[in-house]
Amino acid sequence: MRITQDVAKTIVNEISNTINKNVNLMDETGRIIASTASDRVGTFHRGAQKIVEEKLDCLTIYTDQEYSGSRMGINMPIYFQGEIVGVIGITGEWDQISQYVQLIRKATEILLMESYLKNRELHDEASRREYVYKLLFEEFDRIPEQFYQYGFSIGIDAVLARACLTVSFKDGSRGERPKQIYEYLDMAEKKVHEYQAEAKQILVYRELTQLSIFIPGKDSEEVKRTAEDIRKRITLPEGIEIKAGLDESLYSGADIRSGYTKACKSLLVAMASNDRWLVCYNQLTLGLFVDEVSRATREEYVKRIFAFISDEEIAKWVSLLEVFYRCEGSITETASELFIHKNTLQYQLKKLASITGYDPRSLSCAGLYQTAIKFFYSF
Repeated sequence: MRITQDVAKTIVNEISNTINKNVNLMDETGRIIASTASDRVGTFHRGAQKIVEEKLDCLTIYTDQEYSGSRMGINMPIYFQGEIVGVIGITGEWDQISQYVQLIRKATEILLMESYLKNRELHDEASRREYVYKLLFEEFDRIPEQFYQYGFSIGIDAVLARACLTVSFKDGSRGERPKQIYEYLDMAEKKVHEYQAEAKQILVYRELTQLSIFIPGKDSEEVKRTAEDIRKRITLPEGIEIKAGLDESLYSGADIRSGYTKACKSLLVAMASNDRWLVCYNQLTLGLFVDEVSRATREEYVKRIFAFISDEEIAKWVSLLEVFYRCEGSITETASELFIHKNTLQYQLKKLASITGYDPRSLSCAGLYQTAIKFFYSF
């Protein structure tokens, strides 16, 4: 491990504030990289070099002229995982500073270990983010075993089945994502990481306006409970709403991208909803998808299905077809509800088929007309 200048400054400041003495920290070459005496930073300390070269346990310097670039004081090696990685020194006369030797040695190694663990945690977190990104977007013919093994080394079991919950935020008064969405996403991600400490193997993928959370579980009910637990931990200001899409299906390996895609689609529907915070993919119906389609596209679709028919006539056909499909295609029930003869209804349905080219009595065309009906009433 190499001690960075930022870490060295932190160690020097912590120790100096504790003992109220001048402190220096040198790297493994003898160069001073942090000091309470700023003019000494960057200069060479021959005493430190001697400690590293001869692996001395301690070096007391009695005069400022004894070693080049050194002043009187006590200097000790800094060990990390069995190797000397630097030297810590206190400036002053021996009888005034010797009492601090063991304290400084122990404090330095503790601070260095804390820095190492923090950097390792940050590095591992970056590695986990990259790993999840590859699971979602890298093209695999077949995931190699080494990829799974690397996942285990950074704390990810990619074989474990997970469902995807994708969350974002909505400003209820404006009906769109809030300006502070990045702050809310930061908070949500922090809460998920806190939850992750309790419930292991939750994965996270962060994007500009949404956060995808991959939740392990035995079944959809357990996944829903976890989603609800996460939501309860996120405290938002008045008027800001959390919105989420969930694919309850469980996927492992690179198949989690399927759950991610479905959760993102469900989130779009949740964002358009005024009364639902969570929309599950397996509960989606055509009606829920209507708001995803622009008005211009909906109007064009209706015009294409009912080609060469006036707007007034389209309204009449939509009314007839709405009853026809509500009666599940029954000629008798539809005719009865419309107060017309069955033959008249048959004639009208055949006429519509001849005009549009789509037979409303055919299963293959029923979906086209039902979509047109939904779009027509959404104008």
